[in-house]
Amino acid sequence: MVERRKIQKTGSSSFIVTLPKDWIDSIGIKPGDYVLVYEHGSKLIITPSYSEAQQLSSEITVLKPVSVDEIFRVLVSQYLAGYDTITIVFKTNISGLAKKISELKNLARVKLAGVEVVDETYDTIVLKILLNLKELPLMRAIRRLHLIVNNMLADALEAFRTKNTGLAEAVIQRDDEADRFHFMIIRQLSLALLDIRIMHELGISNPVETLNYRILARNLERIADHAVNIAHNVFKRPNECTYCDKMYELGQRALSLLNKSMDSLYKLSRRIAEETILEAKNAVNDLQELLSKQILPSKISDSEKTILSMVYDSLRRIMRYSNGIAEATLNIKVARMRSINVK
Repeated sequence: MVERRKIQKTGSSSFIVTLPKDWIDSIGIKPGDYVLVYEHGSKLIITPSYSEAQQLSSEITVLKPVSVDEIFRVLVSQYLAGYDTITIVFKTNISGLAKKISELKNLARVKLAGVEVVDETYDTIVLKILLNLKELPLMRAIRRLHLIVNNMLADALEAFRTKNTGLAEAVIQRDDEADRFHFMIIRQLSLALLDIRIMHELGISNPVETLNYRILARNLERIADHAVNIAHNVFKRPNECTYCDKMYELGQRALSLLNKSMDSLYKLSRRIAEETILEAKNAVNDLQELLSKQILPSKISDSEKTILSMVYDSLRRIMRYSNGIAEATLNIKVARMRSINVK
């Protein structure tokens, strides 16, 4: 519902606006109560002084035997949607129920930050999400995810160059930590869209920014996935690898692009973002040239070509995801500024 109200002046330095009676009654305030008024970009937000963020509850009912992964995907969806309490109910005719519940709880604890089991019976578990936005603000969470992804990619490249399977295994195991921070960031952004006060607390000026932070976080998580893909190929590469060093060099360029794209975000720099986009294009071209003109026409074994092609695909995607981060940064900057100088 939208109401058009006239601003009136009272005294020499104050203005007043009336509010519809139905609105006042619906939120339970009365004459003499205080409200909070604060700026949010070009908007004014009025809320009751006692108001808190809405607590959301949901329920998942498992009617027939399905995989734990399928149930977990629904759980993740509700977590990302911003639900605070999630109840999972299983029908009692499902076999191996105790094992399924145990596996589901373990997955939730590993992959989802702030999840605690607050109630449990033989066929029901109740999960509570205990996350305080003020303890880990949006940009700090993004910086943490960036650090995790940076280290995963650096280690995956080194493991591939040296065929260090121990280091590769460590990269694969760290993917759970990247997922935790990615899911947590998306949950924060979902809550911001549900409650404009949360958007204000996160330092987001408008919904357009929220969408671009979502793209940015997703690209970081995708880069982590491709670091894992590179780590998996460490176990398959031959001891003697003709083009592994060259692939490693281009991998270092991909790593540099990742960090440069994030630097453009931290500094909110259009110039650094534009440089990243141009460098990513050139790096992808050089990577393509290595594959098409050197690796594929060479006399190395087909299995080695296959492994190098898989690493090529991951590096190409990482470069493009870094390009996407730079583009999201440009969108965030433009959303905050009415005037942009291009020079």
